[in-house]
Amino acid sequence: MWGDRRAQRKAVYLPTAERDVREGGVELSEVLSQAEIDALLEGISKGEIEEDAAEAGKKYQVYDFRRPTKFSKENVRALQLLHESFARQLANTLAGYLRINTRCLLSSMEQVTCEEFLRSLPSPTVICECNLGSEERPVLMEMSLSLAFGIIDRILGGLGTGDVAERELTEIEKTLLEDVVMRILATLSYAWSTVVAVDFRFDKIEARPQFVQVVFPTEIVLAVSFEMEVGASEGFINLCFPYSSMQEILDALNTERWLSSRTTEKRKELALREELSAVKVPLVAVLGKVRLSLADVKSLEVDQVIRLDTGIEGHVIVKVGKRPAFYGRPGTVGRQLAVRISSRIEEE
Repeated sequence: MWGDRRAQRKAVYLPTAERDVREGGVELSEVLSQAEIDALLEGISKGEIEEDAAEAGKKYQVYDFRRPTKFSKENVRALQLLHESFARQLANTLAGYLRINTRCLLSSMEQVTCEEFLRSLPSPTVICECNLGSEERPVLMEMSLSLAFGIIDRILGGLGTGDVAERELTEIEKTLLEDVVMRILATLSYAWSTVVAVDFRFDKIEARPQFVQVVFPTEIVLAVSFEMEVGASEGFINLCFPYSSMQEILDALNTERWLSSRTTEKRKELALREELSAVKVPLVAVLGKVRLSLADVKSLEVDQVIRLDTGIEGHVIVKVGKRPAFYGRPGTVGRQLAVRISSRIEEE
């Protein structure tokens, strides 16, 4: 309501509160009193007086001088592409490390003050103080307690349910979680390396947001939020990038450079695949195995038959190099012995 009245006031109130009025060819200067201004505003609100069409068509945007926009739209677009790639890589990294289904999805990205970011976090929680290669360039990473307890439970051999009452982590639990945090930061560094070389480093873990003081409370930060599922555990991972920590590398964060780096990376990958496709590797079909004593081996003679452990209808193992890769069926092609591939041996 207050915003509407201010917009209306602008439509009828000149900066000098003066108007030149022509009556009978004579210019008169009229100064509107506050009572007259209020009467005009009331008339506009009731529809008795129509606003000027040109002024009515204008759109006004609220601007908060306490929260200036420092990350450009180009920076935000590039960072969004980077962190969408990071989310996919992180899911694969944690799935391989924890041996459990993992999902990660970029949820939101917005510019807020550091104070607003910290106030939005629960207490207690898991706040990892990190940096971009030096203590003068701090970065924060927050992880939900439900997610942290699920990961710790999985590390200790559990199912990763994380059904633990919310409390601060013990020193042993912090030590177990640090290895996971290091892997997350390594994945983040790799995702950023497609545009700019950075090295995210871990410092320490805090439990209370009010004890975290890395930049001024009014410092503008970019808050990036991810939805995570690790087995049966769900939660969020939030990243906080202060503007002062990223000011030196913002010029490199643009979509044009990101896309060009992706094109270069794709070309390198194709060239590498082409080179590897010409590499020759030994392919061996193991028809069967048998254990013999040294005395039996010494007594072997020509035309003796050795019985293997593979039946006539059984599958043989085909090795690529020294690694079992396929199951096959032995046979012949013309006068040549052959093996028909029947299935792939999945890695455990």
